[in-house]
Amino acid sequence: MASISRGLTRRQLLSSAAALPSVLSMNAGAQSVSAYPAKPVNIIVPFTAGGSSDIGGRILAGELNKVFNVSFVVDNVAGAGGAIGMQKLLRSAPDGYTFAYGGLSESLLIPMINKAVNYKTEDFVPVAMVGAAPVGIVTRPDFPANSIDEMIALVKKSPGKFSIGSAGIGSFGHVMSEVIKEKTGTFMVHIPYRGGAQIISDLISGQIDFAVTTLATAAAMISSKRVKVLGVSSKERVPLVKDVGTFGESQALKGVDMLVWAALFAPPGTPDAVVQKMNQAIVQVNALPSMKALVLKLGSELPPSLTPVQTKDYLKAQRELYQVAASRIQPE
Repeated sequence: MASISRGLTRRQLLSSAAALPSVLSMNAGAQSVSAYPAKPVNIIVPFTAGGSSDIGGRILAGELNKVFNVSFVVDNVAGAGGAIGMQKLLRSAPDGYTFAYGGLSESLLIPMINKAVNYKTEDFVPVAMVGAAPVGIVTRPDFPANSIDEMIALVKKSPGKFSIGSAGIGSFGHVMSEVIKEKTGTFMVHIPYRGGAQIISDLISGQIDFAVTTLATAAAMISSKRVKVLGVSSKERVPLVKDVGTFGESQALKGVDMLVWAALFAPPGTPDAVVQKMNQAIVQVNALPSMKALVLKLGSELPPSLTPVQTKDYLKAQRELYQVAASRIQPE
């Protein structure tokens, strides 16, 4: 040590000593990331159990359990169309142990529509895209319409008679219902809910006439023929309901094709190394053949494999896409 220090000036020694803590910090950081996660990780799902977000969140949590050999626990935090769950994420410690399975509605549309919500999409750290799915217009099996065009014809005859449910004010389903109203010149009473599962329950019991929901939420009821799908929002038909036409195949909604997506978000300030490690794990999970088969069975799609930066750019483009439609909705 003496022979090394003898050739150094006092200033150089002081400079080296000052740099030592940052070097040690970098090494400690690298070690902590390599050991991450070292304890259970929470994934906030901003809706009640049983809906598409809950299903997707639990599937993702189960696969991440296998990747990291650590428990990933779903925390259902419902209310305000998903805003309460996202607000909880905003208040969470940025330590890599809390994330949110945030969909298009609660992470992007609601803060655009409701200025009282105290967050913006840009407040969160986007980790990866985790889901994509078309939505369907569903109704009771005995409802006297079997397609989008037949539904619109009935609604036009009796403005205000029929109701349509969504997962809350400013949700994707709400925006979609407004697009349908504007495109077709019809009026239906909008009924907001706290999550997709309750919508389907009330639809079956006759409390509402129609629901805008992801096919994953209604998959079991579709298979058992307890609800019927009038149309889907994707460009192409969906294997789960291959006999049901797309919006684009109808006269009433020709040109309308929209997917609802989900991304994994982290609290602001989450270390980039943690974000990158989670992103790589999710890309790995989405590449599994078993995952592809499962999401197709549920009527969903695998999202594109994007880096955190690409995910951020995608969210920015989505904001621009929905800006006009969202501006037409007033918080209730």
